[in-house]
Amino acid sequence: MTAETVDSNLSTLRFWAQPRQVHLDTFKWLRENHPVSWSGPPEALDPNLDNARGFWSVTKHAHIREVSRNTDVFSSADGVFIDDFPQLESMLSFIVSDPPRHTSFRNIISVAFTPKHVRKVEEDTRRTVREVLDHAAPLGEGDLCELIAKEVPGRVFATFFGITDRDQIQYVMDAAEQMGAWSDPEYAHIGSPLQVFADASQKLGVLALDLAKERQKNPTEDLMSWVSQAQYEGQKMTVEEVGVFFALLAGAANDTTRHSFAHLLALFQQHPDQLAYVMADFDARADDAINEVLRFDPPLMHFRRTAMADYELAGETIKAGDKVVLWYLSGNRDADVFRDADTFDVSRTAKENPHQAFGGGGAHYCLGSHLGKQMLKAEMWEVYTRMKDLRVGERDIMLSNFMNGVMKLPGTWTPEKS
Repeated sequence: MTAETVDSNLSTLRFWAQPRQVHLDTFKWLRENHPVSWSGPPEALDPNLDNARGFWSVTKHAHIREVSRNTDVFSSADGVFIDDFPQLESMLSFIVSDPPRHTSFRNIISVAFTPKHVRKVEEDTRRTVREVLDHAAPLGEGDLCELIAKEVPGRVFATFFGITDRDQIQYVMDAAEQMGAWSDPEYAHIGSPLQVFADASQKLGVLALDLAKERQKNPTEDLMSWVSQAQYEGQKMTVEEVGVFFALLAGAANDTTRHSFAHLLALFQQHPDQLAYVMADFDARADDAINEVLRFDPPLMHFRRTAMADYELAGETIKAGDKVVLWYLSGNRDADVFRDADTFDVSRTAKENPHQAFGGGGAHYCLGSHLGKQMLKAEMWEVYTRMKDLRVGERDIMLSNFMNGVMKLPGTWTPEKS
C-alpha cells in the first residue's frame, strides 16, 4: 500500500462499507506513515445537522493513551463520536462530561459496586447465561446473535434495572441494538441516522426514568436501586441522572458485550487450535483469551475528544476546537506494542496485552470493563461445553464508523438433549 493507493478518507460511509481488512490495512499505513492525520468533515447524519468540521485521526497506541489521559486539554463534553449529535448530554450521561463533574459521577456509582453487590451481579450473570443456553442448546441451529449474543446481555442488564417482564426485556434489547446501529440500512425506515439514534435513546430514556423514580421510592436488590441510594461525600445522583445513566448502560454496555461475544464465536471458528488451548485449562487461560478477543476485534472502533487548547502531537499542531478521534481499532494492532499484532494469539498474558478496547486509560476508562469480561467468560464456558460440534458462519458486519458490530451470525451444532 502506497500514498497513491491508500484510501484514508475515513469521513465517508463508502469507506466503512468496505471489508474490515481494508480498514485495518489503511490504519496500518497511517500508523507507519502519518500517525496523526486530518480528515475532512464526516457525511452529515441529518440534512439539518451542522457537521462541517473535519477531525484529526490518532492511530498509534501511545498517542491514544496520551490524549485519553490528558483531560485538561482534551474534552469529552462536546461529544464522543466523529459525528456531531445535538443534546448529547441528555442521551449519554456522564460519558460526555469532564472532571470534576465526571469524577463525581464515577465516585457515586463506584460506591454502589460493593463486594457483596458485585458477587450478586456475577451470580445473576452466570444464572442468566445458563438459562439462555437451556433454550438455545437444544435447537441445533440458528442465528447466534439473536439466540445468545444479544439475549444474554439484554437479560443481564434487565436484571440491573429490576425488569422481569419478558416484553419489557425485549423492548430494552431492541432499543439498545437500534441505538448502536444508527447508520445501518436495517433502520433506515425510521429516518436519518440521527433520527434512528434519537428514537432509540428516547425509548430507553423514558423507560429508565420511570424505573428510576420507582426504585428511589421503593428500592429492591438491583443495581438501579443501589446506584439510586449511593452517596459519595454527601452527594447523590438525582433521579433524572440515574435514569440517563441506566439508559446509557442499557444501550452502550448491552451492545458492546453483545458484539464482542459474536466476534469471539467467529474468531474461535477461524482458530480452532486457539479454542482447544483455552478449553484445555479454562480457568487459567480464559481471561487472557477474552482480552485477546477484545484486542483483535474491539466492539467500539473510536471515541472522540475536542481540543480545549493548542497541542502538539506527532509533529502536528492540533488547534483549540479541533475534533480528535482515537481509533482503538488501530491502536490495538500497533506493532510497537504488540508482538505479531495481526495474529490472533490467546496465549498473550495481561502484561503483553495492554489493549484499548475499554479506552486509552485515564478518567474515562470503562467503568463496566470487569463485568463485561465476566459475562463473556460465562458465555464462553457454557457455549463450548454445551453446544457440541459448533460451526459458525460468516459475520454480517454492521455498517458503522463507530460500532464494530455483528448483525447476524449463523451457527449449527449437535442439539443438546433436554
